[in-house]
Amino acid sequence: MLSTPLPDYKHSANQTNKTRAAAQAAKIGRASSSRSGNCAERKYALQSAEARSARRELRARSDSRSSTTGSSGLTAVTSSEPTSTDEALSRPFTIRNGRRFLRDMTLPYPLPCDLAEIHRQTLRTMLLCQVFNGPVCSPELQVKPPKRVLELGCGTGFWSVMCHRHFAQRGFSSISFTGLDIAPLAPHIESNDDMDWRFVQHDIRRGSVPFQDNEFHLIMIKDMSMVTQNTALHQTVMDDCIRILKPGGTLEVWDGDHTLRMLLPHVPPPTKEDDDSEDEIQMHTNAMGTYTLTRQTPLAAPQNPFLHDYNGWVSKALEARQLTAMPTPNILPMLLQESENLTDIDYRRLAIPLGEVRWEREGVGGSVPQGPNDDFISSKGKAREPDRKTLTAGQLALRRTALMTVVQMIESLEPLLREASGKGQDEWDRWQGNMMNSLLKQNGTSWGECLEVGAWWARKKKPPG
Repeated sequence: MLSTPLPDYKHSANQTNKTRAAAQAAKIGRASSSRSGNCAERKYALQSAEARSARRELRARSDSRSSTTGSSGLTAVTSSEPTSTDEALSRPFTIRNGRRFLRDMTLPYPLPCDLAEIHRQTLRTMLLCQVFNGPVCSPELQVKPPKRVLELGCGTGFWSVMCHRHFAQRGFSSISFTGLDIAPLAPHIESNDDMDWRFVQHDIRRGSVPFQDNEFHLIMIKDMSMVTQNTALHQTVMDDCIRILKPGGTLEVWDGDHTLRMLLPHVPPPTKEDDDSEDEIQMHTNAMGTYTLTRQTPLAAPQNPFLHDYNGWVSKALEARQLTAMPTPNILPMLLQESENLTDIDYRRLAIPLGEVRWEREGVGGSVPQGPNDDFISSKGKAREPDRKTLTAGQLALRRTALMTVVQMIESLEPLLREASGKGQDEWDRWQGNMMNSLLKQNGTSWGECLEVGAWWARKKKPPG
């Protein structure tokens, strides 16, 4: 679990920018030691082994409902002619491979919808709220909170709960939230959080979303890259969002890449003495132990052999479903092509290392292997003492949480990855056990393997005059 608490927005609202950033850094420095994180990892590894054993038993008893086809190639899934019916929407779930999945086999969405996956998604949302310093990134929303919010593909609605708490702590508790999803995972969350909430069950492939024009002040699209295929559906969803967004309202997109790369040695951008909003953002990024991603950020293929395997398999499996394994490079162009309707387009991209990185500890003068022959590359210049970085307990906990969500994602994608790898069940179980041992016990991400995430936002233009 993430041992670093989420920011106290109510308290920090009355602080200056520098004080707020300094308080955040101090709060991380006072975080509990990583021993509890190691204990949690051991408990998780034991639970995962038990869960895998139970799933193997279920698979042994499974019938023709299993999603595997028996063919050696990948199963291509298309939603050009969706077969969802009212019955499928009313009974959306089924058990496959020992886990609960969406029943409709024409859906490209590859992840299960059970408690383990919900837990992973909740951890990922908490992680993103932590590194982005809140549930929204658009500066406009810090000045003028929205009145009506839509979370597209809401899942359990956890982001909406976080957003409600964020603004309620600042005195804005009357914001109405709407969640839309194909499966009813979050129909009744308002009773637990005293929030104005409604849930709408809808398949976005079946036509326009059931909302009026100009209805919402904020639309959040979070982690939808495994839902919308690389087809005309992308444009349909964007057109719908612009239609139902109020002029002056904000469209915000959060997502991350499903393949992993390695962050090479470099020094993060320095902060300036004269405070401004950009400086505060960089101070928070540095305090979290994360790195701002720019076009100049040096990245390479992962050194860890298990993550290298995973990258190839997940790319192959998602491509068969007309999904992309690296969605983040496509989001900014998607917003820019709507410049006729959108303005104030901006973004933040971050790299979250998955553990303690050697070149941080040794200084940026250290070297990392790159390429099939493990040739070493070095950053220019010698390591200086200020370049050497010792992580706080809070920063280590944050990175460990990111790593746990990656491991859990690999587990959730097991049927697809196993098919793409061509491995049998016993061979897959051995690979998975070795992978978890490498990542969770042997610091197998010490070369700089990282999770790449981002937030993009824009405002809908107001009509002239």
